[in-house]
Amino acid sequence: MNSFCYSTKNDNLMSLSGKVSYKNGSPVEMALVYIKKLNKSTYTDENGNFIFSDVPAGIYSVFIKTFETEGITIKVDLSKKSDHLSVVLKNDQGIALDDVMVVSKSKGKLIKEKGYAIDVVNTQEMAIQNLQSTELLNRTSGVKIRQSGGLGSHTHFNLNGLTGNSVRIFIDGIPIRNYGESFSLSSIPPAMIERIETYKGVLPAALSEDALGGGINIVLKKNIGTHLTASYSFGSFNTHQVNIDAGYRNPETNFNVDVSTFYNSTDNNYEVWGDNVYVIDPNTGKVEYVRAERFHDAYKSKGLKANIGYTSKNWADEITLGLMISDMDNDIQTGPTMDIVYGNRRSKLDSKMASLKYSKNDILFKGLSANTFTSFSHTNRMVIDTMSVMYNWLGDIIRDDEGNPINWQSNGGEAGDATLENNKEVNVANRTNISYQFHPQHKIGVHYFFNRFTRDVNDPLRPQSIQDLSDTRYLTKQIASVTYESNFLDEKLKANLFYKYYKQHVKLLDRIREDNEIKSLINENDIDFNGYGLALSYAVSPKITLLTSAEKAVRMPGDSELLGNTSGGIEPTYDLLPENSNNFNLGFLLGTYILNKHSFNLEANYFIRDISDLIIRGISNSISDTYGYENLGKVKSSGFDAELKYNYDNRFFVATNFSNFNARYNLRYDENGSKYGHYGDRLRNTPYLTSNTYIEYKFSKLFKENSKFSVNYNFGYTHEFFRNWESYASTGKAYIPTQAIHDFGASYTAPNNKITLSFNAKNITDEQVFDNWAMQKPGRSFYIKLTYRPIF
Repeated sequence: MNSFCYSTKNDNLMSLSGKVSYKNGSPVEMALVYIKKLNKSTYTDENGNFIFSDVPAGIYSVFIKTFETEGITIKVDLSKKSDHLSVVLKNDQGIALDDVMVVSKSKGKLIKEKGYAIDVVNTQEMAIQNLQSTELLNRTSGVKIRQSGGLGSHTHFNLNGLTGNSVRIFIDGIPIRNYGESFSLSSIPPAMIERIETYKGVLPAALSEDALGGGINIVLKKNIGTHLTASYSFGSFNTHQVNIDAGYRNPETNFNVDVSTFYNSTDNNYEVWGDNVYVIDPNTGKVEYVRAERFHDAYKSKGLKANIGYTSKNWADEITLGLMISDMDNDIQTGPTMDIVYGNRRSKLDSKMASLKYSKNDILFKGLSANTFTSFSHTNRMVIDTMSVMYNWLGDIIRDDEGNPINWQSNGGEAGDATLENNKEVNVANRTNISYQFHPQHKIGVHYFFNRFTRDVNDPLRPQSIQDLSDTRYLTKQIASVTYESNFLDEKLKANLFYKYYKQHVKLLDRIREDNEIKSLINENDIDFNGYGLALSYAVSPKITLLTSAEKAVRMPGDSELLGNTSGGIEPTYDLLPENSNNFNLGFLLGTYILNKHSFNLEANYFIRDISDLIIRGISNSISDTYGYENLGKVKSSGFDAELKYNYDNRFFVATNFSNFNARYNLRYDENGSKYGHYGDRLRNTPYLTSNTYIEYKFSKLFKENSKFSVNYNFGYTHEFFRNWESYASTGKAYIPTQAIHDFGASYTAPNNKITLSFNAKNITDEQVFDNWAMQKPGRSFYIKLTYRPIF
């Protein structure tokens, strides 16, 4: 039976919520709650709460079970009003698997069965560990996180060989750039996240964005019922992290309030060494290589996010007003490479965002559904660089033989002209999806995305006559798409066909230096493209599914690529072309197979990317240590990734994945007919072979009855890769060495389930870890975390 087919004649929608707990009062996490008549299921959250928000009026049997209990069935009457259940389960019964476990499917599983190549990271179990959200994502097959340093450093995402803005990042389906850099995967703790969805190559039209290599959608946790979770973490490099999440829900009126806040602080004073870490005697020119602490890399960020609204009303399934404020203060230790050291340069950022979300099924008549999300955000991004003295890696000011400080330039800063530049950025966005289920097996949808970005630049250190040569930068993007979904052969064959139309308008007035004279440049550009794609899945059996998807993908240049970003050392590049690619995926899902107490599943995906005008980061300027972006012509990439998961007795878990891709420069001749020397080379500065293995064992009753204790180990491997094109410089080629990282962790939860204490040791062998043009990342580090979750 399809989830959209109801036998009841009453079209009034009710809600069913509840809390599941054990006899000792502790909440039950990940308990299955299943309404057989509607073929609807969900799982309880970390506080034992669950909710169904769109249940037609009627009488139902609700089945509830966990791995540790036999399961119970409760009858509920939703004929006239919504209901809230309080369910108490025994916790002394053996494990019993029921057929209903196979019927129930997670959100990620349902998306996969539509044919998309997707990985889903559930963060509930990992939230109690001392892990960043970027670390969890980095363990996903086909994903490599590229960071330029420690906590708070700039982050790029490499997905099947494509990196940077080619991979789009979303928070609840909204582009992450609308939230501001201070509210990002580097700052959002896993405790605020329900799951992370990684789409490889083909992006569903409902997300309504231009993306070349896929996208990553961060689904924030939407806790149900009255709850409170607080955590504090302390560790190496004077790192402090605080997270508090609290909420209230009125079961009678379905009024919801949810508030989350976070605070991050670190000195990032980890040790660095190697070819780029040296001290030069200004008088003799002698070079001395040293091991040094990063001395100017402190980072602080904090944020508050609140959602207020209603669910399960006659006029709305959900209506939520969201408010978010965040800010960041970040010292800048180096430019895009480690060749130049800064001692005073830093950046500040603050962001405010208001949003309104509305969704309703059967809005005008049966089968017609709509949801819309509108946001307005304002961001101030300031760069502070007013002192021009030169520093070395020991944190000392470089002086001449008379003891006077050596300056980069007179009346300048460390990275160029002295600046207090403030970028005022405004983002207005709307995403609207309308769908119509006109037949139990067929559904059509229309999706629209609008984004208006403006940036005003003000620098009080520049003469007004120079500032007058710059004007507001405008970037307007519109994406419209149409989708058709269908299923055949008793839902064994599922098809998703889509068409996308992209339009972007850029307008700016900027200053340029020409013949030693500063002039004004007017730049205005319109781009429009068409894209289309298809995703198919076929269930050979209940436990074997074949998947394939293809898309003509387009990604238009972003605001930082076109307009630059002073705080990131990015120069503007106004003439960038859109990048486009023909993407293809072929894969399968196997499992879950269960044999006695053993269970396992296997997923694999093969991909091809045929790319034109790929936008990549250019080589850094050797003097200013800044960089711009450039189109790369043609690139062809192919490869595969696979992931195996094993579970024994719900105690011993192993998840291992392997990713390999072969991305080569595929343009043989330039416009003059000369052959490129790097034709056929692998993409420069791009890892191409990675692997990750996570192992965890859970002990029961190790210290006390009803207590929980677990230990875990993670191994991450990245094969060596060249910084530049491998054909150039036959000897002494600069490369990023092979990296094998070992992490260890342990967690203990008290019998009352209120307090969890966890410990993590990262990079325990103190491996020298590099990324992004040989930027060194932290070595060995230790962290301890306390999590408190009272029971209401």
